[in-house]
Amino acid sequence: MFFHLIAAILFWTIPFFIPAISEKYMVSIVTMGFIALLIFLKNLYFYVNHQFLIKAKEAENENISNLSSFKGKFVMIRNEESPLSDEFTFMIFNNGSIEVPLFCRNFHVIQKATKANNELIIYYKDYILINVEEIEKTPNR
Repeated sequence: MFFHLIAAILFWTIPFFIPAISEKYMVSIVTMGFIALLIFLKNLYFYVNHQFLIKAKEAENENISNLSSFKGKFVMIRNEESPLSDEFTFMIFNNGSIEVPLFCRNFHVIQKATKANNELIIYYKDYILINVEEIEKTPNR
């Protein structure tokens, strides 16, 4: 993956060290550097996406006592195109003071959050939503 980044830097520095290169070759070398940079960015995108999937799988296997949590309400699902895998749904929760963005893979958890009428306890790790539990309101006496 880093080979492409090194190649791009090398292609962009060659015209500075060899000033006698004709413009035609200089343009082609700079273009090859740009193509190498695009290939590097594509590989970096797939690598980051793969690492996020691995983190999500590890977080889903964690014990619920090891997860971070907060009380809040479900706000909305962002339907815009996600920079991550299509497996994730981008959800927004409000903890009373700020909106917290989380990514979720589990369809059952997404349904529980969207259908909840009461306040929720949201369990997450590294911005990955793992589970939600609805807090039952008890009648006041």
